[in-house]
This record gives sequence, structure tokens and C-alpha cells, in this order.
Amino acid sequence: MKKDKKILFITFDLSGYYNLIAEELKCQFQHVDCYNIASIDKHKYKHVFQKIYAAFYKIAFKKKLKNYYQLQPLVEKISTQKYDYTVLVRPDLFFDDQLDILKNASNHFIAYYHDSINNIKRKKEVIHFFDTVYSYEKKDVLDYNLEFLSNFIYLDQPVESGAIKYDAFTIMSDDYRLKTLEKLAEHLNKQEIRFEFLVQSDKKEPTKNIHYIKERKNNKQVLEYLKQTKVIVDIHKYGIQDGLTFRIFESLYFEKKLITTNADIKSYDFYNPNNIFVLNPESEISIPEDFFNTPYEKVPEDIYQKYHYTSWIKTILS
Repeated sequence: MKKDKKILFITFDLSGYYNLIAEELKCQFQHVDCYNIASIDKHKYKHVFQKIYAAFYKIAFKKKLKNYYQLQPLVEKISTQKYDYTVLVRPDLFFDDQLDILKNASNHFIAYYHDSINNIKRKKEVIHFFDTVYSYEKKDVLDYNLEFLSNFIYLDQPVESGAIKYDAFTIMSDDYRLKTLEKLAEHLNKQEIRFEFLVQSDKKEPTKNIHYIKERKNNKQVLEYLKQTKVIVDIHKYGIQDGLTFRIFESLYFEKKLITTNADIKSYDFYNPNNIFVLNPESEISIPEDFFNTPYEKVPEDIYQKYHYTSWIKTILS
């Protein structure tokens, strides 16, 4: 039987990570409103002077006025409602007066941070609006008295077996991490390990190690690549944030081995050195050949379920 509670869930999601969260909430509760603000049409300035004003506003206040105009119709719609729980992902995109309105429309106002405060500074500024703030970044939890909650396994359909084309695969944006990816590629080449490394950039041409792609791959396309690889590679934003990326939880779901730069993964209960190799971006890379040849060791079911999206919901609404 569905619980007689009214839930509001707002996220900014370009990849579909939160789709099943929204579906599960609707299964558990009688009244659920879900909004993905990434799908809201971008605001178009009415004239050049409004655009110029917005540019100066951004310089002076470090905020984008177009976000305000884009989100205001949604805020006004919500202002006429009253919710038992509101869960807001990426609250930093809202202006303070908008957060006040959203808070007044809810009995329990909750935020989830899947980026560090070091990466998005405004997240620090909006903490005080919320009854509870959950974060995947352990340092932020300690520094700002937040509640810890990792990202989650966002997939739920049976895994279709497919032909393995690569020994290792990753996809990422073009930034400072590229030097680590290049170094890993050189190491794998020496070991004659097949790999496919995709980097999104509209300025670079493919090299022998890296395939640069101009258009963003959607998540369905990325998942097809993941099905076809033995090992998933995760070059996280080291030096900026250490929360576990969704790539790590994809490896749990697909039962694929993982190469990651995130040393903090060793503190998690699913860590198994047979399944996970941690490399140091500042050191020489030496991955044992048998890492690619030995089978994946299945994670115990109770630990797996701990990181399932249904457990995430249970925690955040507890």
C-alpha cells in the first residue's frame, strides 16, 4: 500500500541517473511531483540590454540570472502546494529567494550533493536553508556537519550479456585528468591490452591512444560500451572531490572490474582488490596482467543492496 505522503523531487540530471528514483517514489507514495530542471527550456533574453545586465550581474554576484528566469515558473507553481518532503539535487542552481519559497512549501526540506563544495562553492552558501543536507563527499560531511550518503546503483534491469570488444573502457571530459589517462593508455599499450578511451572535446583530433569526440554520448550509448568491456576505468576529479562517481556503481551493477584513481574506495565495504585496482595519478602505473584475466568476484547481496537506489531513497527520507 502506498504511503499517504506528498513528495517533491527536483533534480538536474543529464544522464538519467535519477529516473528510477522518480519511478520508485511514485510506487511508494500516493502524491509525488518530480521535476528534472535539466529538461526545462533555457531562458532567452528579450533584448541585448537584458543580456548585458545579466553579464554584469554574473560578474558582481557570481550568479546566472538566466537560471533565475528559467526556474522561476517552476518555483511559482510549487509555491501553491504543500509537501511532506522535498528532496532537491543541485540546490545551488536556485537563487536564495527561490529556495525560501521552496522551503516554505515543505515540512521537511532536504538536499543531496553529488558534487563537492570545493567543486561548486555555492553549495556552502545554501546549506542553512535545509533541514538536512546529504553529501557524497566525506570531507564536506566533516567540515560542514552534513550527513553522508554515497551515490547509488541507478540501474535495475537484467544485464544482457554481449560480446567483449575491449579490455578497458572509459569516457570523460577534456580536462587536467587527461595526462593520467594518457599515462594509463601507454601502460596498457605496452601490455597489449585492448582499450577504448573516449574524451569529449571539440578542439582536438584523435590520437593513437585517445578518441576525441565532439558530441556528448547519451547514457544509453555509454551503457552499451560498458557492456562490451572487461574493465571500467574511472579517472575521478582528484584534488577536487573524492566522492564515488556513478561509474563505480555501474561497475557493481555490470559486475565489471574497475581501475580507479580514487583511493578512498578502499574504505568502502564492497572494496575487493581482486575487482578493483587503485592507481595513483602521481606515480608510475603497474597493473598486474592477471588483473585482466582473473574473474570478477561477486559482491555479497546484502552489500550490493546497501548501494541500490531503493536504499538511497530509504535513507534520504528517514
